Amino acid sequence: MRTSFRLAAAAAAAALLTAPTARAQAPSAAATGIKYMRDSEEYASLSRQMYRLAADSVARRAQTAASGSWAVVLDIDETALDNSTYQLDRAAYGLAFENTSWNAWVLRREAGAVPGAADFVAAVRRLGGRIAWISNRDAVVGDATRANLRSVGLLADADRVCLQEPQRTKAVRRAELVSGSGTCAWSGTPVKVLAFIGDQMGDFPAADEHIADTGSDDAFGRTCFLLPNSMYGEWTARVTRRR
Repeated sequence: MRTSFRLAAAAAAAALLTAPTARAQAPSAAATGIKYMRDSEEYASLSRQMYRLAADSVARRAQTAASGSWAVVLDIDETALDNSTYQLDRAAYGLAFENTSWNAWVLRREAGAVPGAADFVAAVRRLGGRIAWISNRDAVVGDATRANLRSVGLLADADRVCLQEPQRTKAVRRAELVSGSGTCAWSGTPVKVLAFIGDQMGDFPAADEHIADTGSDDAFGRTCFLLPNSMYGEWTARVTRRR
């Protein structure tokens, strides 16, 4: 009897030792994507690598351009500013993106810089280039956006910050910048854009915009430089891959 009891007790103890104290729940795909961008060295290295490649390309192309006659265009969110804290907060409560909470986050001015962004911006300025920020942030949060960019060493007084307003798509704002006319432009000063930096395909000119050296897949790695974004984008709701 005692031997049987001891064997049963030992088996029960072994089961307690090997069983988890609490059932672990597999993270959602959304949570995994957020963690990748917040915590992985792979993401940080990819971002720095992309910015180094972009800086090398700009340096080569700037050799034949006069100082002040050219610019680079950057998106803001997940290109220059890291908003993963907002995404983490929403995911923790099972909430989707919505504009009111997003603008409240922007007004907090707490986003950090994406790895590599500050070094790239500094390199462009040393080479004599201008910097334009073209973002789909609402124009009403313009002051907070400028303050946040400045707080992480990304904004200079001479930069253009072109935010979203009705009927003013990114394509419209890019056209203004290149032509030198419109509120996104340095007034009366057409510029050649040597590089576009973004994390979504909409951050880059389409073929029908007729901006030099853009509008095709061949532009990527040459004049268009794409950062990874595993947190959000049109790909989360539909198939966007064409080939």
